[in-house]
Amino acid sequence: MREVMEVLEQASRRGRRVALATVVRTEGSAPRVVGTSMVVSDDGALFGSVSGGCLEASVLEAARDVLASGKPELHRFGISDDDSFAIGLTCGGTIEIFIQPFTPDSFPHYAALQLALRENLPCAMVTIFDGPPELVGNSELVLEGEEFRELFGVGELPPDLVSAAAVAVQDAIASGTTMPFTLPAVVGMGLPLSLLIDAYRPPRRLLIVGAIDFSASLAELGAFLGFRVTVCDARAVFATAERIPAAHEIVVDQPGRYLRQEIELGRIARDSAICVLTHDAKFDVPVLDEALRHGFAYIGAMGSRRTARDRRARLILAGHTEETLAPLRSPIGLDLSAATSAETAVSIMAEIIASKNRASGLPLSQTNQPIHKGAPTLDGEYQSQPDCPAQPDCPAQPDARPTALLSVLGADGMCP
Repeated sequence: MREVMEVLEQASRRGRRVALATVVRTEGSAPRVVGTSMVVSDDGALFGSVSGGCLEASVLEAARDVLASGKPELHRFGISDDDSFAIGLTCGGTIEIFIQPFTPDSFPHYAALQLALRENLPCAMVTIFDGPPELVGNSELVLEGEEFRELFGVGELPPDLVSAAAVAVQDAIASGTTMPFTLPAVVGMGLPLSLLIDAYRPPRRLLIVGAIDFSASLAELGAFLGFRVTVCDARAVFATAERIPAAHEIVVDQPGRYLRQEIELGRIARDSAICVLTHDAKFDVPVLDEALRHGFAYIGAMGSRRTARDRRARLILAGHTEETLAPLRSPIGLDLSAATSAETAVSIMAEIIASKNRASGLPLSQTNQPIHKGAPTLDGEYQSQPDCPAQPDCPAQPDARPTALLSVLGADGMCP
């Protein structure tokens, strides 16, 4: 939902009636990930995309019905359908889209979600999209560590099923993964009950050490990809907002000391990316020592292969071993033969993305894996995937978070 929240807020301020269409389950090579949303207004305008143009016209028609009836609907599209070629979903996947009217009454917790996002609180908006009609469309905001209060009504479900759903929600919040979750049929209700757990976490941090020319491009690309970017350099003359305007924070401090303080204060999570661009031993070694001892998701350092060897030798003198140095990616980035600072930023961010997804970084034309790895199946389970070709001990991991891209489509459902 995140990618259409601005549209929802504008519609609410203007008193417009809108329907919210969200991808809730996928299987195979579906065009959009679970959690991706689109808004249809009462005048037929579309904002966002649930299929990249394949299904928008069909979803528009269904959304009109929802706006007319005021009742949510679940729609399923796939290559096995007789009209799959007519609607354009020929990629071989299956996608389920939940369409619901969006009003203050249907989303009483929406204001709480906005507040939680402003305060960077990990949370999930949980919506029942399939099951007993009296429960379908119910939603509730759940904060990290909290329990359900009203999603299932009073005494509607056995406590063990509510507990199972609560565990799934907290797991999704912890990982920042939006996903469907299905509870088994309950005696007396007759239908399984499916939830969309739309998880939100504070933006992942990107710490860039060294306020050099490459840092400006890396900060810009990192911010574009949704990271919260901090640039740290001990040299005040270089560490300025004028030189690196895309950074959210510019810190003038010894990088090693700054990182240690952030760790001690609990302000930098282990999923952060640490990029050391100074290639100066007096800055590099202390901050890399701290980063390696703490164990961040990505740790990279710029420099030639000679510089990288010298840096490793200094870190070994500081007490590291080949095993503890294994997470260090140096020279930093993927092999793109990057010549400019912008190309170098692409090389680095591509490696960060590949590292997060435990992907090979190889051209897709040279792999035989599914393009969308680890997409949840229609049962809410993750598909097993083959090992990464370049890293036999590195299984592919799912990344089902909502897309951050907002596109505006024409009334016919096609890209303008």
